[in-house]
Amino acid sequence: MIYFAALVVLATLVAMASGRVPAVLALATAICVAGVTGLAPVPALFAGLNNGGIITVGAMLVIAKGIVHTGAVSRVTWALLSTVTSAQQALRRLALPIGTGSGLMNTTPIVAMLVPAAKELEQNRGISARELLLPIAHITTLAGSVTLIGTSSNLLIAGIAAPAGIDMAMLSFAPVALPVAIVGAVIVYLTAPLMLRGQGETETATRDWRVEIPVSGKALAIGRVAADFGIDQTQQYALATIRRWDDDIDPSSAIEAGDTLVFSATESGVTALWGSPLFGLAEQRLYRVSVGSGANGTVRDFETDGGIRVIAAQTTIPLRDTEVRPGATAYVTAPRKSLLVDQPEVTLFERAAGLTPQPAKTAFALAILVAVIVSASFGLVPVEMASVTGAVLMVLTGILTPKSAVRALDWNVLFILVGSVALGAIVVESGLATVLADAIRQLAGGSVLLVVIVFALTTAVVTNLVTNAAAASILTPGAISIAHELCINPGTLLALIGTCISFTFINPFSHQSNLMVMQPGGYTSASFARFGIPLVAGSLVTVIIVAYLLLHLQMRFQ
Repeated sequence: MIYFAALVVLATLVAMASGRVPAVLALATAICVAGVTGLAPVPALFAGLNNGGIITVGAMLVIAKGIVHTGAVSRVTWALLSTVTSAQQALRRLALPIGTGSGLMNTTPIVAMLVPAAKELEQNRGISARELLLPIAHITTLAGSVTLIGTSSNLLIAGIAAPAGIDMAMLSFAPVALPVAIVGAVIVYLTAPLMLRGQGETETATRDWRVEIPVSGKALAIGRVAADFGIDQTQQYALATIRRWDDDIDPSSAIEAGDTLVFSATESGVTALWGSPLFGLAEQRLYRVSVGSGANGTVRDFETDGGIRVIAAQTTIPLRDTEVRPGATAYVTAPRKSLLVDQPEVTLFERAAGLTPQPAKTAFALAILVAVIVSASFGLVPVEMASVTGAVLMVLTGILTPKSAVRALDWNVLFILVGSVALGAIVVESGLATVLADAIRQLAGGSVLLVVIVFALTTAVVTNLVTNAAAASILTPGAISIAHELCINPGTLLALIGTCISFTFINPFSHQSNLMVMQPGGYTSASFARFGIPLVAGSLVTVIIVAYLLLHLQMRFQ
């Protein structure tokens, strides 16, 4: 039975590592085979459905969506990057804020917000996105392993460890992960200029769109000039003039509430301007509309008292004076698409961008996040209860709609986590975990240092071949067994595994953040290997030293 279990686990890992079979399908197949053949009890195979760690992951995805939706991440990013002159300076400014943010919420939205910011820096100031995106992605991954809620693998480890009586609290991973994150960030900072030189592809389209962006009283740009933010002249758009009380003023003037900023832009520049947090735009969606054959008048005739506003058209004169031509295209904002359905001049429309940020609700969103962290850190309520309550509050306070909250759930990730718990159950219930623990113990010969080295190396290799969740589910049971046999602190050994699971720096397909920056940064698999190998090597040396010293000290004071 043990040999058959080993075969099932190995086949599942190979299928996941090959990339030819979706991870969810490989794990589902393993569950079916194990259930039919009796490798593990059916309740154990589906224990992931009520695993506290997985529930927390889902809830934190909703909370992260709420934080991003308020524009808090984008505003911080703009503030930090508005005056940088080099990729190294950008890294210095971003390392601590994004590291802190990655420890408190899912890293995916953080990286997603930084991709357009990096491309903007490349277009505006010639700062290479290649030298910035991959280092940022690796720093967020390292920092995410510092806290319980920073990464799904830590939550999964905690969920697997809980039935064994091991309580992994909010900062249980920090003694091992924090020193590694600091050393890793230094390695990234020093090697990025050497390993990631070059420029990415930039857009060369014509700026033939006129964009008129209103400035609200809550805009970040108020009191400053466009050059301060790098929006006066970019490849995608250029500031032509500022309209104030129907007069054109110098575009180098300080921006005031009520101004209208007039840009010439490429079509992609239209959506880039719409997504900027600088202008404090109303909470509406952006639509690309086509004019009907019977339309007449000007572009402004599209506007209604219900909230439709035209912000861009292919013209060189003010939008209010631009004549409507059948078949012409314009960009408009609207609070709901039904207004466009009822607009007779509109024949076709498609959504070009989602809701603009809601800065007014930033305080509520941040308060919810802080409350979740504090209550979970001090044990006031279980972490899964705190996170679910926070997710519900994101909806009740109006920060997210119920539909947006549901869409925030990454079902692929959640199903992979459920399947990974099942894979761990196969390892435990079949007796394979005991066999693996015995093999590691014999290999280490009772040496704590060798145990640390074996687990560190094994975890680093496995996490670059399969999903983080699979690595956590397979290695956690063995680590618990070894810790009990050698009378060492299991929490420290689990923190070691959680930290090493973040070493997904060599294979671009081993972590979602890697895939998000691969195309925008123009990276290849060779780029990842060249930049990742020194980082993995340095991180491994650090984690082995830190974990061994902690275990040695803990054994002395037992």
